[in-house]
Amino acid sequence: MIKRLVLGPIQENCYIVSCNESCVIIDPGDEPKHIIEEVGQLYVKGILLTHGHYDHIGAVNALRDYYNTKVYATKDTSDMLLNWDENLSVMLGGEKYIVDDVEIITDGIKLGDMYFKIYETPGHAKGSCLYYYEEENALFTGDTLFKGGCGRIDFPTGDKFSLLKSLYHIKHLEFDADVYPGHGPQSKLSFEKKNNPYLLF
Repeated sequence: MIKRLVLGPIQENCYIVSCNESCVIIDPGDEPKHIIEEVGQLYVKGILLTHGHYDHIGAVNALRDYYNTKVYATKDTSDMLLNWDENLSVMLGGEKYIVDDVEIITDGIKLGDMYFKIYETPGHAKGSCLYYYEEENALFTGDTLFKGGCGRIDFPTGDKFSLLKSLYHIKHLEFDADVYPGHGPQSKLSFEKKNNPYLLF
């Protein structure tokens, strides 16, 4: 089961992905009390981050402490989490914010009964990635791919050519899936391949 929470002033999508009595939280950007209420009695197996911008990580420390759980991200994202200029915490939140002691992940990760395949997609930010959860045919795209759009590149660590390579990689994924982006509505990968102007190449 996948539950979407729209959080904070930038309306960021946080996802609670559950299986049996446990769950994984993806991109908890704000409102930790709200997230805790929505998790309920589920056992939190971990927190996954698609990238290191503050609007996607602002509730991480509070949730990690509350659930005594681990935080997982790519190597470059973990570096961003330690740099408040790169993670935009001062710009978006008004105060310096870091997340330390992050577990580095590469190809995939199994948390409880859930396995998430990882696709690294830098461009919007260094270390950006997608998570594919085959059990629900769900692709969590963070701010790399939106319905009808893609991530901006004008923040620190953003890179146009890296994003183009990442979008090319997404265009050629050999499966269809439901797309769960970091902002905005859900979509379908096949729909985006046919209609998203950033994938029409």
